[in-house]
Amino acid sequence: MSLLLPQTRAGTVRSADLVSIHGDRYVDLLIALEGDAGPPVAGRVGADDCPESLVPGERVSVRFTMGVMVRVASEVGERGGRRPTA
Repeated sequence: MSLLLPQTRAGTVRSADLVSIHGDRYVDLLIALEGDAGPPVAGRVGADDCPESLVPGERVSVRFTMGVMVRVASEVGERGGRRPTA
């Protein structure tokens, strides 16, 4: 499925690294999308658009717009019942 249309997809975090660029905080993510046999997708989102302390293996919902990752939320019921932050 093309990521060019606005959509939310479920996936699993492969890596999440906090980066600071000129004092602004971002998270570099590598996420394996559910139902996608291709390689994991990579993206950078603002720290405010992503839950704190994501760990590899965590299930998330990822919002894409025009093929760009714009928001990440923890899935309800995963990792001790955390609620989505987005």
